[in-house]
Amino acid sequence: MKILLFGGTGNIGQRILNEALNRGHEVTSVQRKPELLKLKNANLTVVKGDLLNEVELPALIMGKDVIVSAISLYTGLTPEQFKKAHQNLINALKGQQQTRVIAVGGGTNNEIAPGVRMLDNADIMSKIPSEYYPPIFAHGEVQKFYENSGLKNWTYFNPAAMIQAGERTGKFRLGTTNLIADKKGESTISFEDYAVALVDEIENQQYLGQPFTIGY
Repeated sequence: MKILLFGGTGNIGQRILNEALNRGHEVTSVQRKPELLKLKNANLTVVKGDLLNEVELPALIMGKDVIVSAISLYTGLTPEQFKKAHQNLINALKGQQQTRVIAVGGGTNNEIAPGVRMLDNADIMSKIPSEYYPPIFAHGEVQKFYENSGLKNWTYFNPAAMIQAGERTGKFRLGTTNLIADKKGESTISFEDYAVALVDEIENQQYLGQPFTIGY
């Protein structure tokens, strides 16, 4: 499968890149600074590009089966730039609606009750440092962008409440909008297993036109 990946050097993006290559997919990694991606692989092409450059996007996505956005709000992008990047991608995909897009989401988009996301709950948000609020709410808005885009081939993949480096176990649970937590109430996932599930979704197409989530 031909994958176009944005954010391939980030914590999540590099795991997605490795997982996809290890399964034999052809990956084009779009980098603002291509020299930062040192990985070499016969199925990897590295090109210079930026989701904020809306003029170049239609040509970049042409001929690809799926676009993966793993861009991060913690690598220099402002919340407004993050939202603009995704809006640019949505606009480009409206002219190529056969192409799928999977976007890396935010854990606080998950619901703790019907229609109540973590980011909507004042008690939960009071326990989170206020400097994280702008990226949290940006993720909430971007998911709405996709839901209201008119596109059919989108997927917004929200991680567990806590995502961090760990092991690739291949053992996890998936859901749609509800937060996945264990018996202790903890909601966690490793970068590695998140990447496994995302590439599974590329291959299996189980969550078209909706968000989904993951946890142990």
